[in-house]
Amino acid sequence: MKSYRQTVGVFIISLLVAACHSSKEKSLAAIDGMLKANPREALALLDSIENAGRLNEEEQLHLAWNRALAHQALGMSLAEDEQLPQAIAHYRGDATKQVDSYLLEASYLSWTDREPEAIKCIDRGLGRITDPAARVRLLAAEVGILEHRREYHRATNVLRKALEYDLPKREQAILNYKMGENLALMGDRQAEQFYGKSIRLATETGDTAVACEFLRNYADYLSNNGQYSRSNDMLRQIGLMMPEMAGLSAIQMTMSGNYINMHRLDSARLCNDKAMRSEAALEAKGFADITRRVVLEQQRSLLDYADGKIVSSVDFARYCDSLAADVQAKENTQARRQEAKVRLQLANHDLKLSEQRLGWWLSMAVLLMIGGGVVGYLYYRNRVQRLAEAEDRVDALSRMLEKAQNAAAEGEDMGREKSDDDAFFKKILLQQLGIIRMVANTPTHQNQALLKRISGIGEGKIPTDSLLIWDDLYPVIDRLYHDFHARLMERFGHLLTDKEVQIACLLCAGFSTKEIGVITQQSDATIYVRKTSIRKKIGVAEGQDIVAFVNSL
Repeated sequence: MKSYRQTVGVFIISLLVAACHSSKEKSLAAIDGMLKANPREALALLDSIENAGRLNEEEQLHLAWNRALAHQALGMSLAEDEQLPQAIAHYRGDATKQVDSYLLEASYLSWTDREPEAIKCIDRGLGRITDPAARVRLLAAEVGILEHRREYHRATNVLRKALEYDLPKREQAILNYKMGENLALMGDRQAEQFYGKSIRLATETGDTAVACEFLRNYADYLSNNGQYSRSNDMLRQIGLMMPEMAGLSAIQMTMSGNYINMHRLDSARLCNDKAMRSEAALEAKGFADITRRVVLEQQRSLLDYADGKIVSSVDFARYCDSLAADVQAKENTQARRQEAKVRLQLANHDLKLSEQRLGWWLSMAVLLMIGGGVVGYLYYRNRVQRLAEAEDRVDALSRMLEKAQNAAAEGEDMGREKSDDDAFFKKILLQQLGIIRMVANTPTHQNQALLKRISGIGEGKIPTDSLLIWDDLYPVIDRLYHDFHARLMERFGHLLTDKEVQIACLLCAGFSTKEIGVITQQSDATIYVRKTSIRKKIGVAEGQDIVAFVNSL
């Protein structure tokens, strides 16, 4: 009953562990579909998985892969994704994840300041992937790395390759915009052509927000090239397309700068005020931008100076101090979080080591218990078998003794001569073994001592080879059984071993298999094997009597 309960307990625990792993695997699979649509929520779910350190290797790599995809989609650093290289190597052979494997590897190399290696990684992917959409994704990633390295000329060459593919209008709009942006940074006037085309394509697809973003950057380009009036026209067009964007600080700031350069200071002041109010609202929501604030403060200082007002940078300096304090606080918080993360990792590592050690000790204890049980069982079974064999041999010896003493009285008239001869031989053999002497010298009330001494012979403690003198027994056998031993040796002496000759002689003298086993100190199975060997050597069929065959010769 105890063993049954333990088995049931182990089975239930196994089911719980399997269900736990299955639920975690299902949760990871469910997050796969959220990564592109809602990466922030997917990342929160990934971070909420408990006991991630106890996941198996496959699940840990899946978790690292999903977390890296979420970080990439959110523009977050991949430098801390330590398991990402192993996950990339694991999923590289999966055709559905091959493109992402190259993109993640390139992104990881970029975040770890190995941008040349990242470009080589993308080139390897381009050499192995033939799908046009996938190739464009790789080319776009390479453009991003080149832009970060300010290698705008190389970026435009890559963009031209990407634009050669037949792509949907939305992808064409983005690539044309990127081309215009890089050409603008190079000072190439062809940038206007690509900006214009990107805005047209975005408008045709109905993607108004993207079209407005392209217009804003095109307006910045025109402003930087002295085309202030055209720049403001583009910015007003944004207001017509999306009125809610008209008052944003970025748009009003550019218009204010254009008006300043056009010496229309009143319009510039009006736009600057709108921009300052918009920026304050954005800062209150946590979307502060130091670059916009610096430009707006610079514009206000210019306008105040032009109006004859006192120019003061106190408010802006206080604002910078507050930003510096916020940055310091964030850095301290990040440092504390990193310290906590390191401590948690160390604690998790120690926990894993403790669990492993505990597992080893439990395994060793279970193995020792099982080994001890097996050894105990084998020892007990061996003792039982030896006791049973000893009892059988004692019984056989007792029967032999009784037969030797009473054979003459029990024999029938027709078989009396044979019975007397068998009894005579058994008596001689038993005398050599010392049985008759032990019976004569042991009082009746000490039967236990008698059995112990007989058992000593049966268990092999007293070797019968040292007691039996076969050279004296063989002549007796020849006299009693018509030269059985002589005839046996003459015909088959060169084939039979000494043990087999002895067994054949004992069979001739009427000994049973059990009795032969007791005398020769061999098991019943061994006697049967030797009898079979004798039959094969002398040419007797299985089941045929060996003694009868030899006597018939």
